[in-house]
Amino acid sequence: NGGRSGAPSLVDPSFRPVTPAAGPAVQPYLLRRGRARLPSRADPTFPLFSGGSATVAGASPLACLYLTPASQCAQNTPMHTPAQRIRALALLSLLPASLTCAAASSQLTEIVPGLHLVSGAVNGARLERAGKTLAVYGDPRENPPPADTVLLTHHRRDVVAAALGLLAAGVRVVAPEAELASFTQVEEFWSGFETKRFHDYAQQTTKVLRQPIAVDRAVRGGETFTWNELEVQVLDAPGYTRGAVAYLIELAGVRIAFTGELIYGDGRLFDLYSLQDAIPAAKVGGYHGYAARLGELMTSLERLTAAQPDLLIPARGPVIRQPAEAIALLRSRIRAFYANYLSIDASRWHFRDEHMLAKAKRVLGPEATVDWMPLAETVQDLPPWIVPISNARLILSADKKGFLIDCGSQRIIDELKKLQAAGQLDALEHVFVTHYHDDHTDQVAKVVEWSGATVHASRENWDILTRPAAYRLPCLTTNPIHVSGRPTSGAPWRWREFEIALTYFPGQTFHHDALLVKKEGADPILFIGDSFTPSGIDDYCLLNRNLLHPGMGYFFCLDYVKRQAPEALLINQHLQPTFRFSAAQLDHMQTVLEQRVALLGALFPWDDPNYGLDEGWARFYPYAAAARAGETLELELRLWNHSPRERLFRPHLQLPAGWSLTSASPNPIRVSRRQEGVVQLRLTVPVTAKPGRHILTTDLQTEGWHLREWTEAMITVSAAN
Repeated sequence: NGGRSGAPSLVDPSFRPVTPAAGPAVQPYLLRRGRARLPSRADPTFPLFSGGSATVAGASPLACLYLTPASQCAQNTPMHTPAQRIRALALLSLLPASLTCAAASSQLTEIVPGLHLVSGAVNGARLERAGKTLAVYGDPRENPPPADTVLLTHHRRDVVAAALGLLAAGVRVVAPEAELASFTQVEEFWSGFETKRFHDYAQQTTKVLRQPIAVDRAVRGGETFTWNELEVQVLDAPGYTRGAVAYLIELAGVRIAFTGELIYGDGRLFDLYSLQDAIPAAKVGGYHGYAARLGELMTSLERLTAAQPDLLIPARGPVIRQPAEAIALLRSRIRAFYANYLSIDASRWHFRDEHMLAKAKRVLGPEATVDWMPLAETVQDLPPWIVPISNARLILSADKKGFLIDCGSQRIIDELKKLQAAGQLDALEHVFVTHYHDDHTDQVAKVVEWSGATVHASRENWDILTRPAAYRLPCLTTNPIHVSGRPTSGAPWRWREFEIALTYFPGQTFHHDALLVKKEGADPILFIGDSFTPSGIDDYCLLNRNLLHPGMGYFFCLDYVKRQAPEALLINQHLQPTFRFSAAQLDHMQTVLEQRVALLGALFPWDDPNYGLDEGWARFYPYAAAARAGETLELELRLWNHSPRERLFRPHLQLPAGWSLTSASPNPIRVSRRQEGVVQLRLTVPVTAKPGRHILTTDLQTEGWHLREWTEAMITVSAAN
């Protein structure tokens, strides 16, 4: 990894830097046994090989293209002149990215006699024994040699992608019994998900397979089976998925565990959003279960430690040659991060300390304590001009005109009609939508139809309210909302006796607003949707996209409250009291989040921790679309670059059989730091396409990473005219 500390790498740890004999200090490309990990020609982070020379023992022709003139490969002669280096770089620039990646992943590394590792987007392990081959995870090469059996640890499609080549050639599949439906009943899942995705509170839909995979043997933790006279022990290893397993074998006196995504590198996790789940013992549902399977993951790590492996071969990243140390480091990193998270967790207000401690002990241990922030000041009574109606609030002017905050249920409309019949409400003039969640939006269109009210939202949220079906996010409504009022974010305006200011407020979700209301002689009120409770911040659903960049997410929200509404009473419409944070509490929450960024930076292998929090950094838009057979369909691939520098992304679409792009492949795209880039796509649906639902995905290559089938779109095809 060019000597960069902590940088992610898909190569094994036996790679080593080549030091120039002379010239200025450089970070040349990595070599092992004559194999070069070749860069993208447009990759800005790889320095040119400048100054000095290097000897490449047994260099492959492709490696020699970069490091030496082709005529010198056989003689193992170093490159001496700048002209030779320039010529080599020019030749390299003509090679397609796919070829350079193939070169990097096509070599086998022998782990112990008979067991080889194929490094790639996902690792593949191959065990040769008596003329037969056992694969673990698969084989990431494009046309891998056949295998007799493949062991799969869990069902995520980005990992199972490594086995697709073997599956196409015919291979016996062993997979966890607890996830059998996730392998074999994929079509049923996608058929139901067309509608279930709109009110998704279970959060169990990350990277589901596109097509079913037949499983020949289902295994569970605690059992041992034999392959070609080799005993394979199965360990339960839930974490990234509910029913994952690990496999343990012994070869040449070495105990080797294949751990799936339980651990990465020196003690890291690939992401947290995959671990969202319910905690029944703490009465916490899937939506509120922030990385809840950390508890199961910690237990799995304990079980793995007890098995005393000598080597860990994970699904991604390098072989782990000091398992006990790596596992201990991962456990300590998880505990440090989770204690930080709990300290300002908004759900403490809802679930109280006994349930919070039950949640904490699953990760922090039986003697867990949490350094909770003191609760904010609360005020029980609302001012008389604010009427609570379920999780909506109605502002009533002196002349009986209404300004409604959210409308998620028919009950709210019924109560408005009762107020009107009682002579307390003359007309509903405006509706403000705090955020897109269905419990705040389901009946907005209906209340507008009844009242003729103007709907307000920030520019950042117009589209998701107008086209909710275009998104893949939790708690979507099925009812589009026409945003007819579009005031400038942050600019105050008068409504009756009130001063109103709407602002984008990316707290509980990336798509969130707030409304500051001032009335002479009264405390200012800030309607914050669901973003805070008196105990802290509401970020307990990772799929909501709570970003941790300076000036974004809760950093933005805290700064806004400090600058624009330091004296305001905050209204979360799910709570009865209003509340107010002190300046010290606002500063404390900001400090905790700053510490969290550092803790997550150590926990994840990415160059920015937001990649491990934000599944939506790569997404198709729209998520769901419709087309007739024979038609052309337009989609966008949207890529948010969380990195602190520009990144080049190379997408490669995985289309349903017979589908095609209007161009050979999507163009690579450079995306500036902390910005979103868009790749325009035009797809042709074949005339022969079957009516029904089709899933397409995309691979993504970017510096240090090759991510298989990383995000999906759902296309519903109808018959041709």
